Amino acid sequence: MSEEYTFPDLPLNPVRPGTTVLVSGPGRPASKLSRRLTLELDEGTEGAVLISTNTSGRSLAREAAGTYPDLDLSRVGIVDATGRGDIKMETDARMKAVSSTSDLTGISINFSILFSALADDGIDRIRACVDSLSLLLLYTKLPTIVRFTHSLGGRVNATDGFGTFVLDPTMHDPQVEYTLGSVCDGVIEVREHEGSYQMRTDGLVDQPNGWQPVDLSP
Repeated sequence: MSEEYTFPDLPLNPVRPGTTVLVSGPGRPASKLSRRLTLELDEGTEGAVLISTNTSGRSLAREAAGTYPDLDLSRVGIVDATGRGDIKMETDARMKAVSSTSDLTGISINFSILFSALADDGIDRIRACVDSLSLLLLYTKLPTIVRFTHSLGGRVNATDGFGTFVLDPTMHDPQVEYTLGSVCDGVIEVREHEGSYQMRTDGLVDQPNGWQPVDLSP
């Protein structure tokens, strides 16, 4: 088995390769946590592919460069699934776009292209992020999103990667969170509490118990 994935400065112990996690919480905090889990790479050994339904490819690449100044963007792939196709900029990040947020086939194809391109460059440890399933659910029925999540999670598992799928539970019936959480290996919840943020895990082995403070700045 490959070396476990680690998360410096987060209240999360290392997780085994092939793990997928549903990150559940209000939109912005859940997005920020998921991007931290995805973009805080081990130097020289890992890459990342992000699917974004709420932030354009150009904005996400700029945000990643500003938030993680030591990040090697040549190891990052971005699928712009906003439907805006805003990916033209000077950057080392690899970017693809689909014409509509509802185009799950196009999203999956471009995810696979970027995933394979990183692997062809010798990067065999890849973190993946889908932000967010909630916006995809505005355009597509739950059974389709379950199959989509299962398919991407299967690739993460088969390649010893690490994957996160963002969901805002305030936008859905509780059964939606339960169903999508069951497709993943575990759930990480994030919430605002007394002016700061906390997170807790469910289903992941050897993790801290209960709500833990987490710094989501910047």
